[in-house]
Parts: sequence; C-alpha cells; structure tokens
Amino acid sequence: MRFAIVILLVLGLGGWMLHLTTPDGPPGKLGSTVKVAAIQCPSRLGDVQYNRAHLTRLIERANENGAQIVVLPETAITGYLSQDLKRNWHVSGRPIDDAFTGVDPKPFAETVPGESTRHFCALADRLNLYLTIPLLEVEEGRYHNTVCLAAPDGKLVAHYRKLTPWPHPEQSWATPGDRGVQTYDTEYGRVGLAICFDIHTILDSYKEHDLWALLYPIAWVDESHPTLWFRQLLPHRVKQYGHHLIGANWSVEQEQDWAGYGYSTIIDAYGNILAQAETRVGDEIIYAELDYTLGSE
Repeated sequence: MRFAIVILLVLGLGGWMLHLTTPDGPPGKLGSTVKVAAIQCPSRLGDVQYNRAHLTRLIERANENGAQIVVLPETAITGYLSQDLKRNWHVSGRPIDDAFTGVDPKPFAETVPGESTRHFCALADRLNLYLTIPLLEVEEGRYHNTVCLAAPDGKLVAHYRKLTPWPHPEQSWATPGDRGVQTYDTEYGRVGLAICFDIHTILDSYKEHDLWALLYPIAWVDESHPTLWFRQLLPHRVKQYGHHLIGANWSVEQEQDWAGYGYSTIIDAYGNILAQAETRVGDEIIYAELDYTLGSE
C-alpha cells in the first residue's frame, strides 16, 4: 500500500510537522493528486479592507507552496463575530441574544458580484487556482452568509448561500439560502460548497451529486473543547459520504475564553485526517495531496 506523505506547514507561529497516513481505501494512480490548502486565520469584524489584504497575502503564500485549491474561513472577508464574541451583526427588527452588542451590517455587506468577488476572482486568475470567497452578502435588503468559488481563469463559477444559519448568532441577521446546493466540475472532480452549521444536514443533499470534495468554510463555536468534533465526529461523518473535505476554520489574534477556534482539517474520502492545524492563534495554512481518481473509470 502506498503511503501518502502530507506536509503540514505552520505559518505565523513558525515550525512544521511531517504527518504520515495510511489511507483505508485503495491508492490512486501515480501522480494523480492535487495539492490543496485550508487557510486558518482571524478576521476583524467589519474591517473589510484589512481582511481582504490579509487574506490576499495568505493566499499568495499558499500558492507559492503549490496549492491549486484554497479554502478560507466562514465570512472571512467581512467577519463573522468579534473575536471576543461580544459584537454581532444585527438587522433592525430581528431578535438578538442579550450576550451581543449589535452592529449594522449595511455598511459592510457586499453584493455578488461586487468588490470582493472581483478582487478575489482576479487573484485566482493571477495565481491560476481555485479559491473560495466567503463574505456577508446583501441582496434587496436581505443578508446572506455566502461563499463563492473562483476558477483559475478568474470566473465566478459557484455562488452558495448558507442553507442553515446557526440560530444563536445568525438569527439577528442571516436569511437562509435560496440557491440550494452548489457544485462545479473542476478538472479534478466535482466540488460542492457548504458553510459551518450546514454540515449537520447538507451532506445528504449532496449525496446524489457524487462529489469529489466539499469546500467547507467554518467559524466554529463550542461549549467544550472541539477536538472530539474535529478529530472524531467530523471524519466519521465524511467517511460515510465518500468524498474529501477541505475545512478552513477561523482563529483569533490572541487567546480567548471560549472554545471552537482552530483545528482546521483536511479529510480524505475514507475518513482519514490528512492534515490538521496545530495552532489556534494567528495564521496557519495546512496542506494535503488529494487523490483525484475517485469515481474515475
């Protein structure tokens, strides 16, 4: 059996780790893998210019290390919650939990297409890669938790709105998605898009679409340490559906008194963790080689 060698490169806090895995399933043909990356990083709520520039530098770094598919955290361009979980988006007339101070999303939300999608589509074109574009979208006064996909030719090829917003923070602003699931046939295989809380329901919806990989932006919040979810429950769930998952979770700029940030994870179609973030604060990029002979004849 062929051993897959996965190099996890830690950025921001330095250091590296070599991680060997033995896949449960059969190996692909020699040379039949593509290098992918999940970028784990903090975002600043409402500071779109800063977030956009910071993400651009990290995407360029991932590309320099050979990544052809890059996934970013949930609403990384606009911000999801403040890093201390005290400020949250709030649309007038919508309920908001007492734990949050509301922030009007109107000055920060963007249309699709819009400035950020144009910027990151141009970046995907320049770097010749597939790139997720996660942002807070506005359309006709409704706000969506959105992720788009840019292709290596700079075209916007998928536009997904989160189908199942997480009730606790998103009740104050997010309208459930109205575009259904979204797929795109890359040269490596069919990819689908999902966002964080979607993972509890959306995999069944994608089952008939025969995915090669799920591109999965995350902003996780947990009452307890999230290692059980990221190291056991999520890999087990992915294995049942037989496709890869590239999961990019958010992080913070300094330690916080809540759980959920960190542990970005790349999982293969057999439920093996190919790469997982080793840090929880600052920036980190994880890489893996994904077999793209799945489903080929």
